Formats: sequence, structure tokens, C-alpha cells
Amino acid sequence: MAGAPRLFVPEVIQTSAMDCGPAALKALLGGFGVSVSYGRLREACQTDVDGTSIDTLEELATRLGLVAEQAMLPRDHLLLAEIAALPAIAVVRLANGNLHFVVLWRKWGNLVQIMDPALGRRWVPVAELLDRLYVHAMSVSAKAFREWAGTEEFLVGLRRGLLALVDVPLAERLVAEALGDSSWKRLACLDATVRLVRTLVEGGGVQRGEPAASFVERLLREVLTALEEGRAEELIPPTYWTAVGRPDAEELTLRGVVCVKAMGPRSERGDDEPPLPPELEAALREAPTRPLRELVALLRRDGVLTPTVLAAIGVTAAVGGFLEVLLLRGVLEAGRYLTTPEQRIAGVVTLLALLGVLFTLELPLTLGTLQLGRRLELRLRLAFLDKIPRLGDRYFRSRLVSDMAQRCHGIHLVRTVPNLAILVLRASAELLVTLAGLIWLAPRSAPLIVLAGGLALAIPLLSQRSLLEADRRLRDFDGVLSGFYLDALRGAVALRAHRAELTLRRAQEEPLHEFVSAARTLLRRGITADTLSALGTTGGAVAIVLHALSREPRPGVVLLLVYWAFALTTLGRQIADGLRQYPAASSLTGRLMEPLLAPDEVATPVGLVTRRRTERPAEAARGVAFSMRQVEVRAAGHTLLRGIDVSVRPGEHVAIVGPSGAGKSSLVGLLLGWHRVAGGRIEVDGEPLEGDVLCRLRRETAWVEPEVALWNRSMVDNLAYGVDAGEALPRVGQVLHAADLIELLDTLPQGLQTRLGEGGGLLSGGEGQRVRLGRALLRPGVRLVIFDEPFRGLERDRRTALLARARQGFAEATLLCIMHDIAETLSFDRVLVIHGGQLVEDGAPRTLAAREESHYRSLLEEEAAMRCALSGRDGWRRLVLEQGVLSERPGPGGEG
Repeated sequence: MAGAPRLFVPEVIQTSAMDCGPAALKALLGGFGVSVSYGRLREACQTDVDGTSIDTLEELATRLGLVAEQAMLPRDHLLLAEIAALPAIAVVRLANGNLHFVVLWRKWGNLVQIMDPALGRRWVPVAELLDRLYVHAMSVSAKAFREWAGTEEFLVGLRRGLLALVDVPLAERLVAEALGDSSWKRLACLDATVRLVRTLVEGGGVQRGEPAASFVERLLREVLTALEEGRAEELIPPTYWTAVGRPDAEELTLRGVVCVKAMGPRSERGDDEPPLPPELEAALREAPTRPLRELVALLRRDGVLTPTVLAAIGVTAAVGGFLEVLLLRGVLEAGRYLTTPEQRIAGVVTLLALLGVLFTLELPLTLGTLQLGRRLELRLRLAFLDKIPRLGDRYFRSRLVSDMAQRCHGIHLVRTVPNLAILVLRASAELLVTLAGLIWLAPRSAPLIVLAGGLALAIPLLSQRSLLEADRRLRDFDGVLSGFYLDALRGAVALRAHRAELTLRRAQEEPLHEFVSAARTLLRRGITADTLSALGTTGGAVAIVLHALSREPRPGVVLLLVYWAFALTTLGRQIADGLRQYPAASSLTGRLMEPLLAPDEVATPVGLVTRRRTERPAEAARGVAFSMRQVEVRAAGHTLLRGIDVSVRPGEHVAIVGPSGAGKSSLVGLLLGWHRVAGGRIEVDGEPLEGDVLCRLRRETAWVEPEVALWNRSMVDNLAYGVDAGEALPRVGQVLHAADLIELLDTLPQGLQTRLGEGGGLLSGGEGQRVRLGRALLRPGVRLVIFDEPFRGLERDRRTALLARARQGFAEATLLCIMHDIAETLSFDRVLVIHGGQLVEDGAPRTLAAREESHYRSLLEEEAAMRCALSGRDGWRRLVLEQGVLSERPGPGGEG
């Protein structure tokens, strides 16, 4: 149930490098009592590798039950109590230059409570926060700025800045004069002047009082004059202006911090509001996930007997250690009671038997914990292998490659979770037993013993948040540096070719400096915490011993008392170390479990999909028919497609053309499941494209584009990838001819058994495209073919021949072909022209080419003009590379 904002903002740690938007929104909603699922919220945010837009966060916050609005405020006005901008989601700039969402919750004196999705809940000094806030610049009308600048929302910050420099009468006079100007100029100049003078006063450049007041008046006059002359930003730097422009400008440049302010929860939804999308409904309904609990559930599939036995052994070993100390103490006094050789032998045998029992306990405890960790890792790996094929493309396309690789390589770290649990359990049992033993030895010192035990835990526990924050900051900059290393490895050739090593090194310097600083901070805080803990627990141990000695105990008791008293220090540190690792283990587990807890792309079992496919009528076994009705696609707050209305008949071959970035790949990506429609409807064979229909379409689709993966396996394995060997092998020879691979095959040392290298690295770009085409041609039962620049890297004549063969091979299938070779599309049945995310033309290519005002015709003419310019321009030479030999041929530049 939604309510008043909490005192402390909920802590939500992002599970992916680009998840700061959904994590910040979940924290903001949780602070007002609105519980949402993090995973479903991430999908609703339409996150991609470019992150989430602040417009999307504002829209979702409003639809999920908050009264929220987006605002742009001067940076120094954001935290003013009179503005009431908090709580809010704001944008800060990270050390690597990237933008990052944080939640600004409350201001406590000179500290601001924030929730940083990368670091958790923090208290940051005001000056540090203001320095990190990202200042956005945008164009606004001069009239709109003047109206806003005349409101109290702007004037309250202006008055506060003036009152820090001048007395009340002068401040009111200057504000009144500024308001008396019907234009924007005087208010903007006064605001910039006050901000600059305050900076000078705080830096000691101008004295407070009368000197500052006279300087404000004199500088304001000079700024007004400079503005009329068009040189205002020469007198006051741009960072001090909230709005500035030419004297007669109708548009101004407005600078400020963009944030989403949350005024509180809404009482109820309006009757005229549209229903929530499925993602938001799911986000509100789904119960919150607990990663460690899910991990325990995964472990329980093997039964609870082994963990229970290990826990019992750990507790028993702790008690056994206590008995061992008692027995050793008895050995010291054994000479007084064991007088005969037989008694002494029996005592030694008893001691050795106890040591043997303890060793017997330690061995299965250690081996069992290791086995439990390995079993947990194995379960997690099997769960990943089972889950990955059921995740949608949208899931992978919305995450960085480095982020997903880090999760896969970090699975082995889950082995430490059982060891951590046993460590904390055993140390806690030993601490309780030791405290009980101390109280038994010195009952009159019981209050002091309990206090020392609490002190042994309190100091390390109180330092946990500070250490955790430093550790997370260290790992954050470690991730930034890892990005540099990945870029350097992937772009090593380009770096050397362009001599850009120095540029990369300079870009790395700042995050490297921050990494070293964070490492020193973590080390310094750790040493300080350990020192305070050692001093506190040692002092407590000394106090216990001195207090007990004042009661004149027996000598044997003193030795045992001293041993147990100083053991409190070690046990407290062990428990604190274990608890210190818990947040890291929880964060690790959350990242590993997040893919497993993501929804399946298709919920229907594969067997049911197969039955439905086999039950399809025979007349529908040829091409796919699909229709899109007013389809709109958005991602990360940007509209990729809008108003798409098109129908394609079974077996139709359709070319899709348009300028780069127009939305062509996004259009075919709808049929591949890359995007979800934000509006409109898609039907395939008369059924909505979702669930089983999407799964069935995937099985009947052949897709060729340069990004389709080639594996470091043999040529025949790459061609037959995803196809049953019995179906593929008889048709390999035919496919080799159709994809023009015979010539390539002759150059491979082991023929079809030659490995193609990582990502097809042993092939050229054109050769790799022909292998991808061969794989598509070998696929059985294809009803939909999607080509996206399928022949990139091939010469023009070969492109034409391959396209003709491919169309012949898929004669009965529905074919969509994205091409930048506009002239090649003249042979298609139909062409779609996409421009600016809209379908601007649809028809037969020759019909469209005959229209003078046609977009398609203009594309043809631009292509022809470019070829003519390249071939007819003086100074061009024609170089031909054939069979590894470079030669020059006379005549105009060739096409390719």
C-alpha cells in the first residue's frame, strides 16, 4: 500500500551495467510503498545498451502510481527546501564520462541521502553532489523562460543567492527592477551575476558586505551592456548562465539539471486512464525475488540432508573445540590427580581420542562444504544451459557483451556461498560457547563478559557499510578499466593503424587514478576498522582478566580465562569478515540468478509447439503471410517506428530500402522478436505474433546478415548448424554450388573439415557472408527469409548472381531483403521505402521509379549520380585484386 515517503530510501543495486534507470525507479517507487518487480520494470523501461531515457522514467513513475513530473532547474536551486524538488531521480556524470541515474532522497544539513544504483544508499556532501550533477542544455522560447523566471520557483533561489551577498532592501530592489523588465534579459543577467559573485566570495576573491554589494551592482550594469553587444558569455562564462541568447533572440539556451520530481503517491487511478500495459501489470503483481533464497531453493533439489548434516557438524566442531581447551587445561593439572602410569596412559589416550574425533569432524566438514559448493555451481550451470535457449533476443540485445561475459565467467564464485554460511555459523557457535565458558569461570564478571562479546561484534559490524561502499566503488572503477582493456583488445589493429595509443592512455588516466584512490581508501578503512576492533576487544579482554583476577581465582582458571577472553577478538573478526562478504555474495548471486528469473520468451513447452506445427493445414506450408497495423516501436525512450501499416502475402518477395538509420532493421526485427510493439498489432498467418506463434515462426525463418555468428568449428558444422545431420548432409553439395562456395572450398586445407576460426576469422567478409547464405539455404522447412545486407563485402556481379540464386532457392517462401543497392531491387515483386521510422512508399519498384515525386526514384537517382561521379572524376585509378595479385586496369572506376 502506497504511503508517505520513508525516512531512508530503499537500496536497489543494479544487476547490469545499463540498469541504473530501472533500479533508480524501483527505489523511488519503493520509498513511497509501491512494490514492483525489478525484472519486469526493466522490460517496461525498454532498456537497451544505451540505457533508459528520463522521459520513460517519468512516464512509468506516473503510470505506476506516483504524482511525478519532469523538471529542469538551475543546479544550485535543486536542493533548496523552498523548491521541494526532493525526492527525485536526477542524472550525474561518472568518472568515465557516462551518464548515470541516482535517486536524491533527503537533505540532512550539509549531506544529501542518495541511492546510487551502482553503490547503494549513501550520504554525499552537497558540494560533491552539485559537482557531479549533469547540466543539460536545451533551446526554449524567450517568452516561456520569462514566464517561468517570474514565478516563485525561480525567484526563491535568486533571492536566496542575493541575500547571501547584499542586504534585504538592495536585494528586493534588484529583483523588482528585474521583474519590471518585460523581456528575459534583466532576470537572466541578474541570475548569472549573483551566481558568479557568490563563487568569487566563497573563493575569497571578493569580501562579503559592502564590497560584494557594490560589485554586484557594477557587474550587473556591465553584463546588461555586454548582452546588448552580443558578448555576455565573454564577460560571464556559460556555466553561470541559466538562460542566455542574442539580445533579439526568440530562442534561448536554457541550462539546468533535469530531474523527475515525485510529489507522492496518487490516491486512485482515474476512470479515463488507459489500462496498464502487460509489462507494468506484471511488474506490480510479481512477488519480489530474493536471490539467495532462490539459490537455496536450487540447492535443495538435491535434498536438505547434506546441508543439515554439515551445519550440525559445524556446531559440533565448535563445541568440540571448547571441550578440547577444557581437556588441555586438565592436562596441566593431571600430575596432581593421575599418579599411576596406567592413569597417565589413559589420560593421554583420552586426549588423543578427542583430537581424533575433532579431526574426523573437520575432514568431512571441509570436504562436504567444497562438494556442496561444486554441486551448487553445477546446478547453476545446468540451469543456465536450460534457460538460455528460452530467453528472448530482447534480453541479450539489451545487455552489454562484457556484462553478460562477466556473469558467465563469475559462476564459479558461487562455490564460496556454502563456505561463507558454514564459516559464520561455526564462528557464531564458538562465540556463544566461549561466552558461556567465560561466564562459567567468572560468574561475577558476566556483565563485563557480555559487554566484551558485544564489542567484539559491534565495531566490525559498524564499519561494514563504510567498507562495503569503498569496495563497491573499487569494483565500479575496475569495471570501467575493464571496458578500456576490452576496447584495446578488440581494436588493437585500429589503435596501431591510427596511432591512437596515447589517446586511449590519456582517456584511461582519470578512471585509473580513481581506481587507485578507491583502493587506497578501502585499504585505509580496513586497517582503521581492524585497529579499532583489536584495540576494543583487547581492552575488553584485559578488563575481563583484571576483574577476574581481583577475585583471586585458581591458577588453572586464570590461564583458561585469559585464552578465552582473547579468543573473543578472533571470533568477532571471523563473524564480521563473514558478514562483510554477505553483501558481495548477495550482489553476485543476484547477478547470476537474474537471467534465471527472467521470463521465458515462450511459455509453451516445445512439444506443444511441435504438435501445433505438424497440425498446420497443408495449404499454409508455403510462404508466411503477415500484417502490421499501425505498429509503433520505442526503445530507450526513442521512437524507432511509427504508423507502420503493411500486409505481405505468402510467397511474396519484398525489398526494403531507405537511408541508414531509417528503421529498416527494426522493421524486420519485429518478426525476429527483437522488439515489442508499443502500439498497434502484428499478425502472422492470421494469429497475433506472440508466444507459440513467435516460437513457430523462429523455427521456420532463415536469417542472413553480417552479424549472424560463425563458430570456430568446421565448415560443414557451420553450414549445418541447427539442422539435423541426416537432413543436411545429402544437400551440402547443392548448397555449396548455390552459395558459390566451391572456389572457397578448394582453398581450405582440410576441405569441409577445416575450422573457420573464432567468429569466422579465417574467412574474408565476403566469404563469411557466403557461408551464412549457405547455412540459410540448407535450413529445411523455411517459410520466411530475412536478408539484411546479405552480400556485403562481395563484388557487384557476384552479388547479383547470388541474389538470383537465393531467390530461386526460396521461391515459395516469403522473402524480405534489406539492401542499399537500390538498382538491385528493381527485380523484386514489391519494394517498401522506410524514412524516419515511417513507411513512406509501398508498391512495385518500376511503378515507383516512374513517378517523378517518388522517394524510391530519388534513391535510384542518388545512387546513379554517385556512381557516375566516382567513375567520371579525373584522378581516379582502377585497381583490381584477383587471386592475391593487385593490378591496374585502364578505364573508368569500376563498380563494387
